[in-house]
Amino acid sequence: MTGKMVRSAFWIGAPRAGQEEAFATAIDDELVPAMRRFPGVSAVRALWPVTREDCPPAIHCQVIVEFASPQDMERMLASSERVALRPRVKAAVALFDGTISHIDYRAV
Repeated sequence: MTGKMVRSAFWIGAPRAGQEEAFATAIDDELVPAMRRFPGVSAVRALWPVTREDCPPAIHCQVIVEFASPQDMERMLASSERVALRPRVKAAVALFDGTISHIDYRAV
């Protein structure tokens, strides 16, 4: 596979009661900036739904990570920087009731 890649993380559910601000801060101020420094990453951003149409899944937040190539994505996935961030990701998960899943896309 060649070309640009996008890895998307879907946070499906909602923050635990009283943890909404802490969760948003964890994503916006900690995880996204840290991921921007991962090897192979071209861009990272968090998407927060404003309106919903046609009964979509309960996605509370979507984190988009862009790569110039599949090799760059693989390099990020295997990086020590990603491993080092895992405890902070687990802390964000503890603020959240729901699931997290990923989809990797080929981008044109």
